[in-house]
Amino acid sequence: MITGFGRTGAMFGMQEYGFAPDIVTLAKGITSGYVPLGAVGVSDAIAARLAEPDRMFMHGFTYSGHPVACAVALRNIAIIEEEGLPANAAARGDQLLAGLRQLLDHPRVGDVRGKGLMAMVEVVADKATRAGYDPARGVGARLQEATRRRGLIVRCSDVGIAIAPPLVITAREVDRLVEVVGEAIREVCA
Repeated sequence: MITGFGRTGAMFGMQEYGFAPDIVTLAKGITSGYVPLGAVGVSDAIAARLAEPDRMFMHGFTYSGHPVACAVALRNIAIIEEEGLPANAAARGDQLLAGLRQLLDHPRVGDVRGKGLMAMVEVVADKATRAGYDPARGVGARLQEATRRRGLIVRCSDVGIAIAPPLVITAREVDRLVEVVGEAIREVCA
């Protein structure tokens, strides 16, 4: 779900890797969460099979095709395209990863990885062995507190910091995000 509607730098993550699935599920991003809606897309081959005489696609979508949710989805997709949010995610994602990779010099940062505006900064107790922290140390909770105290909402765990900022993030905000993540790691993972 998280790789759709621009987050990876393309409208859908599958476009980044050059494949076309037979079935794709969509939710949250289709309306940017303003109205609940989910969808399932199928390939032409599957659609043709379902369209054959005496075929029926049995499903349990209680709110299928709700007109308000569909109207919101159509306008949301138009806004994503009009505002170039996938392109912004690609550009700001490159900036984010470049900034976060500078943290690899820290002795407790084991890896930095990501695509578009999805990133993970892995923290380790021992960089040489890539051994993780003992959960009893509460590193994730302490990282969470340190980032929140600085005004950054990210998902922290004993494994590291998962980052998925808004697709409208600016260059200046990316710089600040990287700065805060670095400060939190230096404070907690000394």
